[in-house]
Amino acid sequence: MFSHHKYCPAMPTVDEFWRIAAQVADERGGLVVGFTRDSDQPELGSVLDNVFGFAPQSPVTVVSLSDWADWIEQVEAFYRLKPDWGRAKRGTADATYYRVKFETTSFESVKLETKFNAFDSPMRPISNATFGTSAAYSTMTAAFGGSAAPLSGFEGVTFWPRLLARVIDFVVHYIAGFLAGLLFALILTIAAGGHPPTPVLERLFQPHYARFIAAILGLFAYNVICTSVSGITLGKFLLRMQVIQDDGSPCRPKSAIIRELGLNVDGMFFGLVGYFAMREDPEQQRLGDEWADTIVSKRTQVPSASQRSGTQFVVGLLFGIAADMALLMTGWLIQMNS
Repeated sequence: MFSHHKYCPAMPTVDEFWRIAAQVADERGGLVVGFTRDSDQPELGSVLDNVFGFAPQSPVTVVSLSDWADWIEQVEAFYRLKPDWGRAKRGTADATYYRVKFETTSFESVKLETKFNAFDSPMRPISNATFGTSAAYSTMTAAFGGSAAPLSGFEGVTFWPRLLARVIDFVVHYIAGFLAGLLFALILTIAAGGHPPTPVLERLFQPHYARFIAAILGLFAYNVICTSVSGITLGKFLLRMQVIQDDGSPCRPKSAIIRELGLNVDGMFFGLVGYFAMREDPEQQRLGDEWADTIVSKRTQVPSASQRSGTQFVVGLLFGIAADMALLMTGWLIQMNS
């Protein structure tokens, strides 16, 4: 998987690239290429003189429109056939995608061209106007791995708004703890016939490891559940941001868990670890985001297919708060019986 670490895969030869590209084309009925909205768009039936920087021997003909999802599937097909090239992550929902077909039986060995016509596929160096950062690097490194960035096409939210969102979510956690305490006291009073024993009450007000662990797990559960269901906690909702995978798809539960665990590292030294990781990353990924392949994006830039409804946000928020309260009450229960 591509990351911003100093990983540089072996550059494929021209023949090797076309051999894999031909397999992908045979498997999927052609290749998918992309163009920026402001570039000259090809006409259906027209012939392209290069694909991803390579000039094919046989004609490459534009046969139909395609879409970003088709491009992502193609990325996975390349990765499956040649894992050591890495998995490309570039591509954007705002580009225009076309399906092309060509003769896959033979190709002339040609030199890798570094100049392009109108392509905005993962193999094209992206300009500052396209993705908000300068990029001057080899096309195949950009396509299949390496240290070039950014790749996703999404502008990540910076450190301070995200910190503010975390503070808001901590306030939610505090309110959940207050409500959980009232509910636990009510249940305890009912169970004791209206008069809880004094020793029990005294024990509940003493510091205890179970309550501390329950508070940590409750906040963890709140963030993971909200992020898994809608990609949005209350703090992120108020500041108009959403967690997505770096390919633009909705955040997966596994990724939500990984990025939340990664916060234990990012939060070290009062958050300086995460701050400097984000400062050096064009997509504003902290370490937990890199490990989980996630980006905290502005909601206005999230692809429509990955945007979540208000109902999903409310469901995720309610379940997250409920899980937080349940874990807090479990901590008090363990403390009371210890």
